[in-house]
Amino acid sequence: MQYNIYDDIAKAALTQYGMAQGQRCFLGHSESVTFCIKTQAEKFLLRIHRPVSTLQGDVWQRPQVIESELLWLAALRNDTEIVVQEPVKNLQGRWLTQVLADETAEVFYCSLLHWIDGNILNAQLTPQQAYQLGLLLARLHQHSSQWQLPQNFVRPAYDRNRLQAALSALYPAVLQELISAENYKTLSVAVCQVQGMIETLAQEQNIWGLIHADLHEGNYLLYNDEFCPIDFARCGFGYYLYDIASTLQYLLPTVRPSFFEGYQAIRKLPENYLQITEGFFIMALIEVLSFHVHNPLEHKWISESVPYIVKEHIHLYLEGEPFLFDKY
Repeated sequence: MQYNIYDDIAKAALTQYGMAQGQRCFLGHSESVTFCIKTQAEKFLLRIHRPVSTLQGDVWQRPQVIESELLWLAALRNDTEIVVQEPVKNLQGRWLTQVLADETAEVFYCSLLHWIDGNILNAQLTPQQAYQLGLLLARLHQHSSQWQLPQNFVRPAYDRNRLQAALSALYPAVLQELISAENYKTLSVAVCQVQGMIETLAQEQNIWGLIHADLHEGNYLLYNDEFCPIDFARCGFGYYLYDIASTLQYLLPTVRPSFFEGYQAIRKLPENYLQITEGFFIMALIEVLSFHVHNPLEHKWISESVPYIVKEHIHLYLEGEPFLFDKY
């Protein structure tokens, strides 16, 4: 669909917020189409919830699922000092705005968030910054563990079934010869081991709840030396240690101890947290690979990454050798 169609959708959506005169600046198109909206008083982020690829399934685009993300953002804004993109209700008092396309009568779902100033870090985190990031994730988990979920709150779960689905999504890459059959088999063995580990964990309040699930360097901003999480589009239910593992993927091994130190300044982790985190680290790697497998622009990265992951992470994991503080 052409950009001008999305611009028309954005313009129509803004009328439902009383911002028809807002200046629209197209930002990009990934899991949603995004615009920066400038009014005389403030800046906003407008999202049209239409992904580039629908091959990942449409669960993330369901109205109730999108609205649940907005409800958590609103609660974080009201209940904590964490700086998040607070959602804006439309003139009808709703979080989610529907727009009908003029020509096709397709329904587009849109949401509006307050803009957050800050910078994306273009360098690896220092130990002190990793400590701060650990504090931030612990605060998110602290709120998640105490928040009373609203009725009809719906978000996907990062559980053993999702891990199996992520592995299955990678199989076409074997047929395309992006991943060797041998490496795929090794990934499958690791998945079975991680699933067995997950089965030993209960979904108790102190270890399972709402997680961001995608807190990498592109999804937090640094503003006045404070980390601000953004892009909660992939948030869902999961183990807090999975959320930690997902974030650790993007940190150098040398600063990961500082991250854990920051996290445990607020929330205590179980005695065997390192072993569990390494299992979830494998799960997070497979999740990322499956997310990108349908994007031809990422095929070269996948073909280069899988042999490295198998050699430097999977084999060590299967042999019971720790890798979290040694391998990137």
